[in-house]
Amino acid sequence: MTVPASASGATAPQPSAPSLREIAAHTTITFLSTLAIQATTFAILALAALTLPIAEFARLSLIVASVMLASALFEFGLNITATKMYGDTRDEGYLRAAFAMRLLMVLVGVVAGVGMAFAGATDVGTGIVLGSLLNVWNGMRATDQARQDYSSFTRSSVAFAVLRAGAGLIALLMLADPLLIAIAIYGLPVAASVLSLSARLALRAFARPWPPLRDALRYGGYVYVNAVTFIAIPYVPQFFIASRLDATAVGTYGLILTFVGPVSLLIYSLRSVLLPKMLGSPSAFESLLWSKRGLGLIGAFWAVMMAGGVAVAWGIGLAYGARFPQIETAFLIFFAGFSGTAAIGLYSLSVHTRGVPGLAAAIGLAKLIALVPAVILFGTSLAGIVSAVAAIMVGFEVVLALLLRGKACP
Repeated sequence: MTVPASASGATAPQPSAPSLREIAAHTTITFLSTLAIQATTFAILALAALTLPIAEFARLSLIVASVMLASALFEFGLNITATKMYGDTRDEGYLRAAFAMRLLMVLVGVVAGVGMAFAGATDVGTGIVLGSLLNVWNGMRATDQARQDYSSFTRSSVAFAVLRAGAGLIALLMLADPLLIAIAIYGLPVAASVLSLSARLALRAFARPWPPLRDALRYGGYVYVNAVTFIAIPYVPQFFIASRLDATAVGTYGLILTFVGPVSLLIYSLRSVLLPKMLGSPSAFESLLWSKRGLGLIGAFWAVMMAGGVAVAWGIGLAYGARFPQIETAFLIFFAGFSGTAAIGLYSLSVHTRGVPGLAAAIGLAKLIALVPAVILFGTSLAGIVSAVAAIMVGFEVVLALLLRGKACP
């Protein structure tokens, strides 16, 4: 059932244009809160790479890849779409409708995961269930940010980090089972969702009528395709490596994805703060982004990340080189593409402010289509695979930025 937006839920007045200082403050809050969460994941996975047998760490890496892919497949672009629709209308009905879909997808995920387990793929099935459950938590965070409630965001994030650290370390040090470690990292901490003030919207997801969803569904479809392809590019090769190379190569690639996490964290923090502030009002940041100064800042940002990447490559070579001999070179190649994609990808925020999500979806599909022959052609070695993935990531991001330039320039 749908009703006009004015009758479907609480609304709020349109916010004034945000200042760069406010953007920086909220980005810092988001980054530090998310850092508390991701640092625990990073520490547990990095420790697992040293303590678990190589075959068991390779298994854990595949479970993590399954969680990430399932999360993307069941997310349906809800976080960005709900944020955009709420930012444009201030109608909380869109936020409640998004929670309704997330809760339904948990049921779908459980059914699919149990089916995979009965088919003999217990690890993948568990990853599917955990991925759908993790979306509820991610939805809480996205909704807090859409509502600009950073107190709720911080409180629930800290609780999530504490639960993840405690459960993850117990599972790793006392149980040492990849399946239980994954459940401890991605499943149990979701209980922190109850501390978010946005939980009230989840509880009322089916209790009140929603606004008309036709535009949201059309927009969300494009966002969904773009999000799935974005996640698939780095994680799909993990399954290809598992089928073509040995457990050491699988573990090496899993370790690479673990150590690029901080860059992903930084960019996620910046993007998730900027998008709500860029919607519904003039944006000082978008004007800066598409200026010559903005191009220089993005180039400098990439250079700083690469300098850090060289130092990290040297450090992980010392720490993990004996167990994973290719880690230093493979990490540096992958990081060059990943960090470049992260920096240039800030331009893609204009996809949502200019209303052209189909463009990003088309580029994402082209990227995924290009990935398949690339990993087949270069799939005889780990270095070849990571080189192909890095080139595809950054190359297509440049293409998207160039196509957006004419549309996004203020």
